Amino acid sequence: MKKLIKIISEYSKTHLDKNNDWYNWREINEDKLPLGIFLPKGNQYTKNLVLKYELNKKWEESSNLEDKFILIKYYIATWGGIHTNSSESMNEYTTMPANELIKKGKKGIASWSKALVVHNPNKYTIFDARVAISLNCIQELYEINEKILFPVLSSRNKIVATGNKLIKKIAKIEGWKIAYEENFYTQYLRIIKTVAEQLGTDISTIEMLLFAKAEELVAKVFKDEVKTKENR
Repeated sequence: MKKLIKIISEYSKTHLDKNNDWYNWREINEDKLPLGIFLPKGNQYTKNLVLKYELNKKWEESSNLEDKFILIKYYIATWGGIHTNSSESMNEYTTMPANELIKKGKKGIASWSKALVVHNPNKYTIFDARVAISLNCIQELYEINEKILFPVLSSRNKIVATGNKLIKKIAKIEGWKIAYEENFYTQYLRIIKTVAEQLGTDISTIEMLLFAKAEELVAKVFKDEVKTKENR
């Protein structure tokens, strides 16, 4: 894991700057911000970073489950674009403590990890298909000897989906270790936290970088198979 931390730190160092304009995935519709949240002027990196802390601030201030549900649903469905969760699942993401949500493993992680960010963005960060493929591709790109295959999550993005298929084949051929479902998320958090501390930034910034660079990393590792970038 030390080697993985080192390469993610080295990779991040080459991209982080005062603007971080590499994060431009989706423009926030500020008309849909919940419970009076207001975002400052700035690029999408700045707005998304502030959004995490504003959601958490409202979460801490809210004394009723209805408001907390609104915040969770906004971040998962409105902001995150995940509309497949049942009301029961949304209620779990609102009421269950972090340790219980983490026990779910990879099931629903793209949703429940967003809920954890609302709970505490200083301690938790998002894990989804784009982050996962970046973690896996960066190991192949930098040729780590003992590679760990983080959970490969389904994606509607064609490049990420292609990368998922190809990285699983490579992992099987090269005999990668499989990350344990019981603790891969906490392992991921330790990696991100250590990198953030080394670079004097926050865990959300490192996660956002991995998220934003998913397609680029897939294209670098599988340059013969991925020749064009998909329009988002």
